[in-house]
Amino acid sequence: MQHTLIGTSRGIALRRFAASDIDVYREWLQPHQEWHLWDGPYFGTPTPEEIDAACARLRTGLADGTIATESPARRAVIVEAAAPERMLGTVSWHWESEESDWRRMGLTVYEPALRGRGLGTEAMRLWTDHLFASTDVVRLDFSTWSGNSRMLAVGRRLGFTEEARFRQAREVRGERYDSVVMGVLRSEWDAARDVAPPR
Repeated sequence: MQHTLIGTSRGIALRRFAASDIDVYREWLQPHQEWHLWDGPYFGTPTPEEIDAACARLRTGLADGTIATESPARRAVIVEAAAPERMLGTVSWHWESEESDWRRMGLTVYEPALRGRGLGTEAMRLWTDHLFASTDVVRLDFSTWSGNSRMLAVGRRLGFTEEARFRQAREVRGERYDSVVMGVLRSEWDAARDVAPPR
């Protein structure tokens, strides 16, 4: 099957969703999946109805061509460049404030065995590149919690700045954690790319 690639970096690729992803995506959304422990665990796991609704929206967007043509893509699948069929995770963005073109990004690595190997860093690098290249946005950010050390490390490695820390704002498994927002300006991202060695 031919996939629509958004970008590749160090063996990792982002591509648009395809119809063949729906059943795999449904399985990854199930409450027993380990990634729910790290990606917004304070929101709880999705209900069967929420999973059905998410898959129905995906099916509709693929059928009517919205997902294939939206620019920038609202979400994408993380894959190995050599194996683009296999979904390893997803990236996304949503409006924090549409009036000021403020977009907040999301990153989820589904495969537990692949965490800590740089996959999330490369996926977020590609996603940030894509959003800056396909919009006029002046800043991008993401929100996480202080217990998710790997996500915080992704931000630091990519040159994001910690812009906000709301102390003890999140409760996870009976413990209190900080909510953390990390952001980067277009000017900072462009400057870092100018001095970075080719990938």
